[in-house]
Amino acid sequence: MPPSFRFATPEDHEVVVQMLHELVIELGPAEGADRLRARLDEDIRLALTSPNICIILAVVEGEAVGLGRADVLFADPIFRLRDDNRCGYIDQMYVRPAYRNQGVGRDLLERCEDWLRGRGLGHVLLHAAPRAVHFYEREGYLPNREMFKRL
Repeated sequence: MPPSFRFATPEDHEVVVQMLHELVIELGPAEGADRLRARLDEDIRLALTSPNICIILAVVEGEAVGLGRADVLFADPIFRLRDDNRCGYIDQMYVRPAYRNQGVGRDLLERCEDWLRGRGLGHVLLHAAPRAVHFYEREGYLPNREMFKRL
């Protein structure tokens, strides 16, 4: 059965947090992972009530099987000299393993992009896990200048 898609509401808080815990575990041991998981509850509580963030759920037979999050960033330093210095940010994309390679991630990403377009945004950024780079490249994302170093 193909998934349906809907915007998450505050009533979805528990399932969103659960899926993001699964994502953190799947990405593997990382410095600060426990601290990150401890902060998810409040982060998602705020996200689900913000007019500048949407979380979209993919649902099959009443069960959430994936999610995508889109945020509107204001005064992003990368775009500070442009007339519109806002940008979209795709965050926390996750599809449960049994539903991967079926187009669910692509559909979630497309819906997140549509939501950002609806807010008048013309560009979007994301940070991809190394194993997800090819997925985003297939969807038209290009490598950016961003690099990271922990100080």
